[in-house]
Amino acid sequence: MPKEMQKGKISEPNLEEQGIFPKRFKSHNDSAGIVSDYFRKNKKFGTEAELLERMQKPAEDELGTIYVHTPYCDKICSFCNLNRKQIDNDLEDYTNFLVSEFEKYGKTPYMKSKKINVIFFGGGTPTIYKEHQLERILKAINDNFTLTDDCEFTFETTLHNLNPKKIKILEKGGVNRLSVGIQTFSDRGRKILNRTFSKEETVKRLRNLKESFSGMVCTDIIYNYPDETIEEVLEDARIVKELKIDSTSFYSLMIYEGSQMSKDIRNNTLELNYELEKDFELHDAFLKSMLESGDYEVMEHTKIIRKGRDEYRYIRNTHQGKDILPIGVGAGGKIDNFEIFRLSQDKAFYAISSDENEMKMKRISGLLQYPKVYFDKLKEYVSDEMFDEIYKIFENFEKKGYLKIHEDDFVVPTAVFLDESFSKLRVFNGFPEKYHKDNTLDTIDGTRNYLKGKSVNDILEDILKVF
Repeated sequence: MPKEMQKGKISEPNLEEQGIFPKRFKSHNDSAGIVSDYFRKNKKFGTEAELLERMQKPAEDELGTIYVHTPYCDKICSFCNLNRKQIDNDLEDYTNFLVSEFEKYGKTPYMKSKKINVIFFGGGTPTIYKEHQLERILKAINDNFTLTDDCEFTFETTLHNLNPKKIKILEKGGVNRLSVGIQTFSDRGRKILNRTFSKEETVKRLRNLKESFSGMVCTDIIYNYPDETIEEVLEDARIVKELKIDSTSFYSLMIYEGSQMSKDIRNNTLELNYELEKDFELHDAFLKSMLESGDYEVMEHTKIIRKGRDEYRYIRNTHQGKDILPIGVGAGGKIDNFEIFRLSQDKAFYAISSDENEMKMKRISGLLQYPKVYFDKLKEYVSDEMFDEIYKIFENFEKKGYLKIHEDDFVVPTAVFLDESFSKLRVFNGFPEKYHKDNTLDTIDGTRNYLKGKSVNDILEDILKVF
């Protein structure tokens, strides 16, 4: 971790002297989309039959990842636009669907040749299933795939969807990591975000979960909800530290079109009062508080982990371009050179890439998501000549104050800025322009975190030119 961040400070250049527009902006860390678009001309549409044909041969990489999506919630957050489908028959039918998918892909030579070291159940709320449904799902995974002894097995959850019986079922099935959607402990904030339970009850249940669950307990925290104060965000940090949460994903508020919050804003029943400067202040207050404890460190631009605990292999495997078998409606992943997104139980999108440079670039984009970009890792994906060209790109950004090269072996980003003409702004996050504020092009979409450096996407686009 950069010394500047350990001290809670970020070294920034004098922007006025450089004539650089002194505005920060938020960006998705989804640089993979830029890479995919760049190499789109080299792709073709595929079919499930072609995928299954490829999977009749063993995989080249022994280790594998499975992502399972559950598009169901029993209570919808005010900032979410997920469809509500919670009737018992839906869950039973969906359980049957998941089990059949595990059986179909688990028997292929490709998956039989793999040892699964990461499983991630996302959603939605994957713990919404009834106890007997959870047992069937977990049994189907263990019956159809070979899991490593140290497999990182994650379930996303809410506190109100858990009970002692479900926790025992999860542990028996191999689950050793729970990611809890807390969002905030503030009573006022929880009401705005439509969360279940008061602050007191939330802390109580989270503490009990830490005591009853033998694995890691992680949380999601949202900052900059309407009128959030510094005191509220610092209280969130205090509780996370007090409970010794193993890791926290820390996001600026995202408001999706179709969510209740977006409707309230449009109907003038909710006033957002979004200010970029306040977003920055809240972000840094939380980050500094977490780092000052000495127990936590920045793993990835949106991930703060307790030292010696959470590895978060799922996100690391994603950034490294590893195979991820996607199961369930809304799941995305890749098998060999097949990119897969499952649209429904009957339909999926398949894109086949034939360009080796695309995978190299996706792995490079993954390297850019961390506080330090190590050159020895970068050199694994490029030739010496190409590395020299990329190094020149880093040097150019260093001259402009966007990053700092340390001892010729790694790069540390320093601040996020746009030039005065906004010529380097690439990411609009797909949010309607009517939500853009003034001329900064910042959106109330609140996409992810501040990147502590020149926009990852901008650096990536310059590197793409080298390929």
